[in-house]
Amino acid sequence: MNEKINVFYQAVAKQCSNAHSLRTICELICRNLIQHFSVNHLQLIIKYNKEWKLLLDLNSEGIKYHFPPIVMPKNNEYYYKSIHYYTHKTEASIDIVENHRYLLIPLKHHSIIIGHLTIAVPLTSTLFPKHLIILTSLLAAEIKSIVVKQTTKKNSIRRINTEKELQSSQQQQQSLLNQLQSMHDISFQLWRSNSMKDMLFIAIDEGKKRLKIDRMAIFLFDEQKQMHGTFGTDINGNTVDEFYFSSAIPDQWYATNTLKDKEYIAIQENTPLYHDLQQIGFGWSAYIALWDEDTPIGWIACDNLITGQPLGNYHHQLLKQYGFIVSQHILRLQAADNLIKLNHDLEHRVQSRTQALNKANAQLQKLSRIDALTNIANRRVFDETIIAEWRRAHRQELPLSLLILDIDNFKTYNDKLGHAAGDQCLKTIASVLSKVERRAGTLFARYGGEEFVLLLPGQDQQAAINNAQRLINAMHQLALPFPCLDPNNGKAIVTISIGVSTIIPSQTTTYCDFFKHVDAALYQAKADGKNCFRVHLPN
Repeated sequence: MNEKINVFYQAVAKQCSNAHSLRTICELICRNLIQHFSVNHLQLIIKYNKEWKLLLDLNSEGIKYHFPPIVMPKNNEYYYKSIHYYTHKTEASIDIVENHRYLLIPLKHHSIIIGHLTIAVPLTSTLFPKHLIILTSLLAAEIKSIVVKQTTKKNSIRRINTEKELQSSQQQQQSLLNQLQSMHDISFQLWRSNSMKDMLFIAIDEGKKRLKIDRMAIFLFDEQKQMHGTFGTDINGNTVDEFYFSSAIPDQWYATNTLKDKEYIAIQENTPLYHDLQQIGFGWSAYIALWDEDTPIGWIACDNLITGQPLGNYHHQLLKQYGFIVSQHILRLQAADNLIKLNHDLEHRVQSRTQALNKANAQLQKLSRIDALTNIANRRVFDETIIAEWRRAHRQELPLSLLILDIDNFKTYNDKLGHAAGDQCLKTIASVLSKVERRAGTLFARYGGEEFVLLLPGQDQQAAINNAQRLINAMHQLALPFPCLDPNNGKAIVTISIGVSTIIPSQTTTYCDFFKHVDAALYQAKADGKNCFRVHLPN
């Protein structure tokens, strides 16, 4: 199945690399799903303008792409459950309906579900949601991109319409042109700001000067219907930090007009004027709503508390335009902050997973060098070490000693007591004998089966003999009971036989020859009655 998935993704990647529209990408994906997995039912549903609608439908009539998305037709042959059933799914799932398995996979962008992909496959299919993770990520990114483009286009149209309305005004035409130039200058300054705080300060401080407004303040909303201060104007006309301010959105005339009726601006003449929710005078008051498509994100509050100047005829349109500009910069910087946070989270996640991988690799490397049963070095470690020590001994003309140990009559032990007892016997012996010689450079390892090796770099023949005797003594002190075939023989214990050899490597000798000498000495110890060691003496 993995090969089939790889072929599918290779085909999609190759074909979609030259695609320039969401429709083309969707149709290419559908054709590949048909070709590679015999898919004949598919639906792609996205959240568009806060409603779940059908973007793509693959059925017996072919592939149908709808943009803008349409309401789900209930007579659709694929409408097997209410749309609310699978649009409320937060994780991938599988439903069995009639002769098909329906794979339901949410499309997530920045952890937010923006759509759902539903694919019907035969009951015998081995396609599962996990195989389509990359596909859904691709679709989510492309869908988000097209929605953003459409939103930008819509906002651009709104801006053009607003500019046309401003340009059509016949009153105070020259003042309007001057104010539009000021708006451009402010917008340029806002674009140059790289932080939300700097942008909000400029929006208030420059907005008052260039639009000839006594006081301005910007309030931003959160998801809990709370409004928070940013920068505002005190009763003397100074731009001040009001980030301390927080309050529920008040049930006032401007809230009704801008939020409930979804107006861009609400203006009222001869109305009470407030500062920190305390009345401080009378005059005109204007509230410009800041929007993210159909979602209110804040207000710009304006009034004429200081000079009492009336609102100009051009101000209505200018303030609407200014609200649009400010809202776009707020959304721009919020998106930038979210992107920075996402990159930080991704970097942290990558770093965390890299550390975990390194730790796992280190653990795996360690495990690969430890004998699983006896928890001492394994044959791989011995093979690597003896080659390195052989070269070092040859280079420095030092002695190299090797002992091969074999447990006597171990097959009988296993046959009598069972392999579990045999394993425990090996563990006990390994634990005890590995502590007999602990000097730096020595290596005690399991060679295989019931055989162990003790490598003694730099130790001469006498040191090797001493170690062999200590190993024999250690086994006698351990006195592991051995199952005796003849009850008259008295108490029997587990014993070992050892082969010993010492050499100073030269160009005429090889490691393989050396090992054969030690092995021959071991066989001699076995032949001489076991429970002893024998030393190979050079000719």
